[in-house]
Amino acid sequence: MNEAASGGRLTGESLALLKGLAGNKAALLTMDLMSEESKLRYRSFYPCGDMLVGLRYHEPNPDRKGFKMGRTLKIVDNKIVAEARSDVQFTPPLVPHHSEHVYGFWHINDQQEMAINLKLDNDRRLTVLVEGFPAKGRLDRFAWFCLNCLNPLYMTQVETAKVGLAGYYATQEDAFEVFNGDASVRTCSDCGTVHPMAYSIFPWKDSVEEKAARDLW
Repeated sequence: MNEAASGGRLTGESLALLKGLAGNKAALLTMDLMSEESKLRYRSFYPCGDMLVGLRYHEPNPDRKGFKMGRTLKIVDNKIVAEARSDVQFTPPLVPHHSEHVYGFWHINDQQEMAINLKLDNDRRLTVLVEGFPAKGRLDRFAWFCLNCLNPLYMTQVETAKVGLAGYYATQEDAFEVFNGDASVRTCSDCGTVHPMAYSIFPWKDSVEEKAARDLW
């Protein structure tokens, strides 16, 4: 029976639901985007209910606290497409995407991602990344294609819900070791182009060669 059929009185089920909602704890989550705590907590991804949230600060003169502003690249219809920076951007599932100078691989996610781009002061920008908390069976893939002809070079994948974010980054590091450690893996078998090295979202971990690759692509 719905509320209208019960003469405007709440049914027992609806009454119990509303009482339970009114008694929820921690219903409010706030984030100060400019606080050092937020910059540290969200510099990777941080669970927020059923979502993961990450903050990416772009600086005119980046240091260890920020990134150089680059383009958002996606592979669509066998072409690398530069997506114009907008206030809000969506990446559908299974679309390879790469943020120049922020991470050195193509990320392929089973879930949709959303990026909210904000202008701060002194030409600084902030990208707020939002995606669903990894569900069972979701795969994250770290892949590389030849930048000249898009011939696939290498890929590894991880079931993030099974291993957590720590396992997600450990799988990345293993992939970097293979990709960066063998020039033949980075060399296209079709056209012979050598791909730049991979790098993570943590620029302070870069080797000299990885820093050069981050500046390049």
